Amino acid sequence: MNVKLFLTRTLLVLGLCAWVALGRGEDKKDKVIPAPEFTGITEWVNAKEIKVADQKGKVMIVHFWTNGCINCIHNYPHYVAWQDKYKDEKSLVMVGVHTPEFDAEKDVARIKERAKKNKLTFAIAVDNDLKTWQAWGNRYWPCVYLVDKAGNVRYRWEGELGDAGYKSMTAQVDELLKEAAPKGK
Repeated sequence: MNVKLFLTRTLLVLGLCAWVALGRGEDKKDKVIPAPEFTGITEWVNAKEIKVADQKGKVMIVHFWTNGCINCIHNYPHYVAWQDKYKDEKSLVMVGVHTPEFDAEKDVARIKERAKKNKLTFAIAVDNDLKTWQAWGNRYWPCVYLVDKAGNVRYRWEGELGDAGYKSMTAQVDELLKEAAPKGK
C-alpha cells in the first residue's frame, strides 16, 4: 500500500474519532444530562455549602474559572452583569467553581480578595483538588453551564463569552426561567 495513502486514511480516521469523542458527531439536544454534584469542595466563598440536588426548581448558572486566567478575568463583567440582572430572581442560583490551574491559584485568601476587588458576590466553590472539575467532565477555563429546573445541563459555553456569548447565554437563561418547574417542586 502506498505510504502516503495509508497516512492520509489514518489521519482521516483519527480525525473522525476525535470529532465524535468531543461530541461534535452527535446531536445532544434530546439527551438528558443530569448536572453532577459539587464534589470535594475545599471551601465555599460568599455562601454556605450548595448542593445541586437541593436546587431542583431553580435554574443554575455554573461557571468554571480560575483567578490567574486572563480569559476568565475577561468574563468577570458578564458575571457581574448576571448578578445585577438576576439579583431579585429567586429561581436562579449562580455558582462559580474556582478550579486552579496552578498551585499559586489555590490560595483561598487570594480568591476572596479577587472576588471582592471585582465585585463577584455569587457563591464560589473552591475546587482545589479538581474533584468537581472531574465530576462535570470540564475541559476549559472558563466554561459556563446552564442547568434547568429539573437539574439537567442544557447549555454549555467554552471559553470567553464576549458580547455574543453573553447575549446568547442570557437569552438561554431567560428561556429556562420561563419553563415550568418539575412536578413536586
